[in-house]
Amino acid sequence: MPTEPAADRTRRAYSALDDAFVQAGLDGHAHFLNWGYEPVPGLADGAVPGLAQPGANDACERLVAELLGPLSLDGLRVADIGCGRGGALDVVTRHYRPLFAVGLDLSADNIAGARRLLSGRRVRLQVADACAVPLADGSQDVVLNLESSGAYPDMGAFLRHVRRVLAPGGLFLHGDLWPAELVGPFIETMEEMGFVLESLRDVTRQVCRARDRMPAGLMARLAGSRGAVEVQDYFAAPGSAMYDCLDRGSIAYLLCRWRRGEGGLAGVDTGQLEKRAARIEALLDEARASLAERADWFPFGGPRCGADVNILAFPHAVAGASAFKNWQAQFPRDWQVSPVQLPGREGRIAEPPFTTLSAAVEALLPRVRPYRETPLVLVGWSLGSKIAFELAHRLEQEGTCQPSLVVAGVCPGPHQPLPDLRSYFGEDGMETRLRLLGGTPENILSSGEMLSALQTTMEGDTAMAASYRSEAVIHAPMLALSATQDDLVSKEAVESWRPRTAGGFTHRRLEGGHFMARDDAPAVADAVREAVAAQLSQGLRPVEVA
Repeated sequence: MPTEPAADRTRRAYSALDDAFVQAGLDGHAHFLNWGYEPVPGLADGAVPGLAQPGANDACERLVAELLGPLSLDGLRVADIGCGRGGALDVVTRHYRPLFAVGLDLSADNIAGARRLLSGRRVRLQVADACAVPLADGSQDVVLNLESSGAYPDMGAFLRHVRRVLAPGGLFLHGDLWPAELVGPFIETMEEMGFVLESLRDVTRQVCRARDRMPAGLMARLAGSRGAVEVQDYFAAPGSAMYDCLDRGSIAYLLCRWRRGEGGLAGVDTGQLEKRAARIEALLDEARASLAERADWFPFGGPRCGADVNILAFPHAVAGASAFKNWQAQFPRDWQVSPVQLPGREGRIAEPPFTTLSAAVEALLPRVRPYRETPLVLVGWSLGSKIAFELAHRLEQEGTCQPSLVVAGVCPGPHQPLPDLRSYFGEDGMETRLRLLGGTPENILSSGEMLSALQTTMEGDTAMAASYRSEAVIHAPMLALSATQDDLVSKEAVESWRPRTAGGFTHRRLEGGHFMARDDAPAVADAVREAVAAQLSQGLRPVEVA
């Protein structure tokens, strides 16, 4: 069976996307196909202030403005190759007075949308292939190419056309995805072709931040009859394989400014660049496999390299990650709260639970190490406090990082045993015990088979608590929380965490009972948020420790 030509496949994809915009009622607003740009504190911006307008498309306009940087286009001949639905040319012609502007795109649907947007302006729009650009030699002062080239079947042909149509000294403004290992070969190839690199910015974090701001439910509206996974990857939606590759840095989003130089080799080998599409797809496949496994551990969203803070939350004995499922709303949107799901509960109820705390921490370490450069906060409640502490100890011990804060809620220090739950529950049956502990769905409580599985989990957690003792002292600062109506753990027992840290200790007493992380989550989350903000105000970042 013959393979569908790449150009036909691209046209079909854009036609399906156009249909999705129409069906979602977004056709009149979807002027941009780029992923947008949101400033990140501490990272430099390059846009001229005021170039991007407030509104529904402000992040997308901002990405165009960042690509243009300080360059004025007044009196210049400008070509946007891969112009999409005309958004970039809209920005250009609203703010500058180019001598002439042309937009080329392979998709007739995109060109039709651009014509609607740019009606009445001095812009020529044409359906054309970027690998066979129908522009005269030396006819352009500036060529734009934003988030389009990933679909080109012959990147070398495209770049040769760009060099051909640029006037001597003309500028090529390119923004797109590059696998990290191909950034070097891309630069080398461009230089061999006679381009001079004037600026290169990695704006991956800013693009991810823009993706974080996507309106809730947008992906569901656009998916329609198409696969949700395909749509999420196309738009790099949070939680998608593409977003994960960007967040972890295996794929970089680059904004480049190249000037056409005088020299340049004929017949430059562009073979390395032709590996780009296949390599991106391979990285996406790897990310999909990783995300499927990571979702077991972080069912409500895992840590992110681009977050301002990563908060890992460990619930009390037998409880699952849903004990913290509403915490994200209590924190700034750029802080990532990731409740941890251990085996033997909720979606992992069929898996055997850990019976030693060291085994649990050993399994968690490789899932935390990739985020060592982002401020890390470990929050534990009751038994979860000891897991959080031991994880912090191991991260410091192996030199990975020092957490910004460790929070121990209603729990004795690691050198003391947890209270005997049997003294609290008495002779109550398993169902009653689980109801008191909380975090167990009703359908599980009413199932004898499920209760039997949770009996195993409770035994595993009991063994984990009984076998763990530590006199370790961590470098990370600690916040210990006690509850005024706690019948299980006294404030003196919570205070016993004090000698376990050399980084500063704070003990806060909150109004509530032993299970207030479940019963009054906002109050506990407020205390954690204030403590984290205080640490961040001191400029603390995760640091490697000897």
